[in-house]
Amino acid sequence: MPTGSVEDLAREVLARLNRPASEKLAEQPAADQIDAFCYALLSNDDQAGAMFIQEVRRAGASVEVIYLKYLADAACQLGRWWDEDRVSFTDVTRGTSRLYAIMHAMRHHVPITAPATAKSAHFVSVPGETHTLGVRMAADLFRRDGWDVTLLIGKSHEELVAEIGESHSIVIGISAAGGHALDALSKLVVALRLEKPDAALFVSGQILETDADTVSLMDIDGMAHDFETAQALIECHWDKVSARQNSLI
Repeated sequence: MPTGSVEDLAREVLARLNRPASEKLAEQPAADQIDAFCYALLSNDDQAGAMFIQEVRRAGASVEVIYLKYLADAACQLGRWWDEDRVSFTDVTRGTSRLYAIMHAMRHHVPITAPATAKSAHFVSVPGETHTLGVRMAADLFRRDGWDVTLLIGKSHEELVAEIGESHSIVIGISAAGGHALDALSKLVVALRLEKPDAALFVSGQILETDADTVSLMDIDGMAHDFETAQALIECHWDKVSARQNSLI
């Protein structure tokens, strides 16, 4: 992707993780621990940061502590180092991409918060998209089949992330009409992965006719070229989630 797009994604990771924790946590990593983690993220060893977090988990740190303290504090520190010109664009991009990879690897440890008793989903068009007929039709067809679908069209990036982040939806359908939407789509996927790690993201639209290979490299759960494929993918995902939740009851 263009350098500007990569920088936008790096800033998105920093911004999403660099937020105050919503509650006071008992386990507070020392400043030198966060520095050590940052150096691991910036090292030439692709696995150094992940190994650092594995050791923290073995020592008994909870998922909440890792997310809200280690990852968030490291993002904050990388952001400060970037602002102070202590690290280069290449360095901070490497570090934030590794932070993101660690969060991706931890997704299966995040509990699903939505009840599986009512089928619900958010269907959205990427920011700036004007071709919305397809996503509107998909929302209507899913509603016909008993789904509670929230349709978000004409929303900004921040509006989409905020509304979905506050919802109980664990199914997000994203529509993009062409290659012009690649930057907005990639930024939205990164933000939703950080904001809503328990959600499954499915992409559809004309963008799959022109840029399917690029979209497939994003951290998504499925691509659908038509309504029947989207319906099968989403129904299958919902059934798996319901079965997993029922096994825990």
